[in-house]
Amino acid sequence: MSYRLTVLAVLLAAACGGSAPPAVPASLSVHDAWARSADSGMVTAAYLVLANPESAAVTLTGASSPLAESVTMHMTHEMDGMVHMMPVDSAPVVAGDSLVFAENARHLMVNGLRRKLSAGDSLPITLTFAGGRTLDVAAVVKAPY
Repeated sequence: MSYRLTVLAVLLAAACGGSAPPAVPASLSVHDAWARSADSGMVTAAYLVLANPESAAVTLTGASSPLAESVTMHMTHEMDGMVHMMPVDSAPVVAGDSLVFAENARHLMVNGLRRKLSAGDSLPITLTFAGGRTLDVAAVVKAPY
């Protein structure tokens, strides 16, 4: 009887457990990650440099944070003397190059903060790539200058 239970347990575990998304290549890295300080419930922006020394491009398809309701990619454009922010669904990271998220350019909007972010805090962000791969980032919180 215990043999049947063991086999059943193994079969159930195999049926329930899906495979984890493939890992981001070890050489893909983030540096200079930072975010602006902000009050709870508010919006802030995050910036970083995503380096891809791989021989193939990767596509960033989204981001999230346990400290926010949502994290979205945006691009700032100037048209007719007015600055506009447009959402971006994805961002390719060219092989052997870097993708820069900077002020007044491509950036991450962190919406609905669940707590106040003060200078010196860390904002955890998970970057999601095509195919479901993820990369965890810790953005240092800085006070506005």
